[in-house]
Amino acid sequence: MPLYRRAGLAVAFVVMLLLVTACSSSATAQTQKPTPTPSPSPTAGPGQQLLAKVGQNLNTAKTLHGIFDLTISGQAFSGVVNLEIWNALPGKSHTHVLQSSLAQLPAGTVTVTDGKQLWEYDPVKNVVYNGPATATGTSSSSSLFGGGGQSQLIFNLIQSVFTHSNATLISSSATINGHSADEIHVTPQAGGAGVTGIGNFSYDGNVYIDTKTNLPLRVNLNIAGIGQIVLNFPTLTLNAPIPDSAFTYVVPAGVKVLPLPQASATPSAGADALTLAQAQQDAGYHLLSIPAAQTDYELEGVNALGAPGSQIFTLNYIKGNLSFTIVEGKSLANLPNSGGQPVTIRGVTGSLSSANNSTTLAWTANGIGFRIAGAISSAQAEAIAKLLA
Repeated sequence: MPLYRRAGLAVAFVVMLLLVTACSSSATAQTQKPTPTPSPSPTAGPGQQLLAKVGQNLNTAKTLHGIFDLTISGQAFSGVVNLEIWNALPGKSHTHVLQSSLAQLPAGTVTVTDGKQLWEYDPVKNVVYNGPATATGTSSSSSLFGGGGQSQLIFNLIQSVFTHSNATLISSSATINGHSADEIHVTPQAGGAGVTGIGNFSYDGNVYIDTKTNLPLRVNLNIAGIGQIVLNFPTLTLNAPIPDSAFTYVVPAGVKVLPLPQASATPSAGADALTLAQAQQDAGYHLLSIPAAQTDYELEGVNALGAPGSQIFTLNYIKGNLSFTIVEGKSLANLPNSGGQPVTIRGVTGSLSSANNSTTLAWTANGIGFRIAGAISSAQAEAIAKLLA
C-alpha cells in the first residue's frame, strides 16, 4: 500500500505490524480459499494453544477497527506513532496517523482505498495522490490488506509470529492497560530464523493476550536488524459493521491532486520479487551485491520499500544453512551508532552488533547506508561485506 511505500523498511514493518490484527482470508472465496490457522496438536502446550486461538480470531475476521500505539527503537528509526485504522473485505482500508514523532510518517497522513481507487494524503506536501488501487500493487481481491506489494511482504513476517512461533506461556496473571492478560514468549520455530521473502528477520519477544476476548493487547518484539517494537492495542474491534463512507475520501478544498506514481509499485516476494537488474534501475545508483561467481551464495529475492528516490532495497541470500539480508538505501546513511562495536569495513568505520543469535553489520559509503543482518557470526558478516561488488 502507498502508506508502506512512503515509509521505508522499518516504517513499512511498523505499519504492517499495526495491520496484523486482520484476516488473511480471500475476498473472493470462489477463486481463493482462506488459509486456515492450524489447530493446535493434542500435545501443544498452553502457550501454543493460546497463540493458535488468537490466529484463528484474526484470520477469520471480516472487518477491523482499532487505535494502535507503536513505539520503535532501532538504529534506523526511533519514535512513537499513534494510528486509527478501519479495514474491511474486500480490499478496503482507511489509515489515519493521529500522532507521530517519525519524520517518515508524519501526523495527518491519510491513506484510503475502497478496493478500486486509492487516495493518499501527504500533509507535508499538502498533496493528495489518487489512482487505481491496482497501480500500487494493491489488489481488491486478495486479503483484508490487499495482495502483493510490500503489505504482503511484511504480512508474511507478522503472520509467522502468530502461526509459526514457538510459544511458551509465561504468566496468566499479567495486566495490560487494565485488562487481565496471558503473557506468551515467542520465537521463530525451527527451520529458519526468519520468513522466506522478507529478509529472514529473527525475532524474540512477548505477546500479551486478553484472557476474555483472545485478542492481542500488546506485542513486544526485538527484531534483528530493525530494533525493539512495542505495539499496544488500546481499542480493537473485529467483525463490527463499517459504513462504506469510511472508505471514500473527499479531497479538502485547496489541496492539489496528483496521480499515483505507478513506478512506486513493488512486487511481492517470491515469484513476483524484483530482479537485481530491476532494483538497480529503480535505485539510480549502484547496489552492492554478491558476485555471481560466488556460486555458494544464492539470491532468493530482492524487494524495495519506500517512495522513488528514498527506497530501501533488501537482497535476501542463502548459503547452505545460512540465511541473511543485505539492506541498502540513502535513508540508512550516517545513522547514529546505537551501541554497536566500531569496526573498519570496506575502508570506512561501521558498527557491529549482535542480539538474539543475530548479527547486524552497518556502514555508510558514498551517501548510501548498508546493513548485513541475519543469523550469522560477526566474522561471517564481515566476510560477506568484503565480497560485495
